[in-house]
Amino acid sequence: MTIKERGVLAIIVGIILSLILSLSNDYLSPYYIESKTYKAPSLFNEIIKQIQSEYVDEVDYDVLINSAVTGILSGLDEYSEILSDDDYRQVRISAEGVYSGIGVTVYQDSGHIKIADVIKNSAAFHAGIGLGDEIIEINNERLTGNTLPVISHQLDGKIGTEVSLLIKKLITNEVTRIKLMREKIYIPSVYSEMLASNFCYIKLDKFNNQTQLEINRAISNSCRSVMAANNSIKGLIIDIRNNLGGTLESAVDVSDLFLSSGIIVSAKGRENDLMFVRSASQDDILADLPIAIIVNKYSASAAEIFAGAMQDNKRAIIIGTATYGKGSIQSVIPLSDGGAIKLTTARYFRPSGEPINELGIRPDILIKSSNYAISLFPATKTDISNDIQLSEAINVLNRNINYYH
Repeated sequence: MTIKERGVLAIIVGIILSLILSLSNDYLSPYYIESKTYKAPSLFNEIIKQIQSEYVDEVDYDVLINSAVTGILSGLDEYSEILSDDDYRQVRISAEGVYSGIGVTVYQDSGHIKIADVIKNSAAFHAGIGLGDEIIEINNERLTGNTLPVISHQLDGKIGTEVSLLIKKLITNEVTRIKLMREKIYIPSVYSEMLASNFCYIKLDKFNNQTQLEINRAISNSCRSVMAANNSIKGLIIDIRNNLGGTLESAVDVSDLFLSSGIIVSAKGRENDLMFVRSASQDDILADLPIAIIVNKYSASAAEIFAGAMQDNKRAIIIGTATYGKGSIQSVIPLSDGGAIKLTTARYFRPSGEPINELGIRPDILIKSSNYAISLFPATKTDISNDIQLSEAINVLNRNINYYH
């Protein structure tokens, strides 16, 4: 870190500490750092006064404070951050896996609001809205100058209410008005299919509050039905490549589907004190059916909790490459302005007691990535021949290898 960078960081730290003290009603007490005494509020006020009076550009007070908070949180670790009200809303939606709307996400392109994604089977999907289509008006209001958070709020709303969109189609440039009813939108996290007639395949995209239910449904609709018909299922493959995680509770719930006993994950806090232990509490829904889990360097956080629990409890063979190594807990703490801060408050430990952070999950069978991973909802069936990691998972299950002995 350069002298200039250290100086900037020192100013940021001073501002934040001073602000915290000033808000604590203890502002008359001196703040001690390494035996040196500072009257933090006066230093804070002095810095603010100098910036506002002498800095080359005029700086808004709220912007200055927000920049200081951003700086101090980013200086803690790469995962702690400040969230705007819209960021906080997106975090809640991601965790819940369900929201009320028409099933689209949008982005801004040179001042134009365009469709970034359309949820399958949503109102927007059935109305024929496609990727790249432009939204010109929402409820007869032109979108010129509106920010993305404002537009997202305009699109979302109470279930059963109507929203009118003026849409310019990407392909034809045709402008048409479409009226849609807002509905409960599920953000899918699971894709499943049968592979080579004998293997149940589940692609797990994220861990949210709907994931356990989706997996249960996928297994009921594929694995169990085939097993009941001819008992030819040789194993289950769970693909968590490129799965960046999700909620702790979802990772625990999904692990609990396949474990009848044993620790799933534990966590320790600042003083290395044990904060909690999560253990399996129900029967294994697939009994002794062999399981292979495919991972890569982009399998992180909740995905690593799941893989570590299955590996340490000797329930699944892990195939692929070492995972990312994100083993810390971020608590999302709401703020009075509608936003929040995401703050690292603990670290995860796998059942063996080993940390996940920085180490990740090491596979039982190392197969380097083929740079291939299906999208969550592929247009065609999964191509096994182009995926050496998936091929190896099938080979292991086909040979009925008991890796843990």
